[in-house]
Amino acid sequence: MQSLTNITLKTVVQKQVKWKAKLYLSALITLITLQLLFGLLLFDSGSGSSGYGRGNLDVQFSIYSLDLFLMIAAFWAFISATLFTTKAFRIDDLSIISSRTSCAIANMIVIIFYSLIAVIIMVSSLYLQLVAVLLWSNETLIVDQLIVSPTILMVCFSIICLFGAIGLLLGNCYKGPATVKVCTTIFLVIGILLFNLSSQSISLAGFILLPNIIVSLIILSVAALCFALAIWIASKSEVSRL
Repeated sequence: MQSLTNITLKTVVQKQVKWKAKLYLSALITLITLQLLFGLLLFDSGSGSSGYGRGNLDVQFSIYSLDLFLMIAAFWAFISATLFTTKAFRIDDLSIISSRTSCAIANMIVIIFYSLIAVIIMVSSLYLQLVAVLLWSNETLIVDQLIVSPTILMVCFSIICLFGAIGLLLGNCYKGPATVKVCTTIFLVIGILLFNLSSQSISLAGFILLPNIIVSLIILSVAALCFALAIWIASKSEVSRL
């Protein structure tokens, strides 16, 4: 019979990842529902539109891209990751011998795995939207690029990961020590105030013009920092140590 003290952190995390990946499937179902719902409801207008008129000539353009689906997936990742840290989800961790540190690491791995699946769902939703346009719309469809570039997919994956990491960090901050909660609240208030005051002067043009792979690496670096902070805060919140 194996002693409980011989169970390593790696073993616990592996069990939790398998358990959580199956347990949180409802989050993926929610994402699929949202993507299909918005994709079908907005298939006439797309992600954006523009027009040109001169005399009796009036031309309207509808642009179909991953923008809308990416915004939905990023919002979904943030909400889902935050919910993973709530009491309702933490009760499920009692089914496996675990600690807050192992739980945070497992949540990080699940979020990364789900982010990959979210990208696949995004692309599938876009193609379904285009099929709906071909079947039920009178618009002429001009395809600029049939297959989405891998670098674009990498950017989408990194953005979803980042929002998931921020949600996980925020959730763990409010489950951590009192000093962390106070600092998090102050940081959020200052951040919101600074954003409102300087939103007009913030320019992302230089960042957007960077190569997609560089943008992805920058975003993934920030996401990795958020994940690391979330795990560190979780480790500081342990009730007891062996």
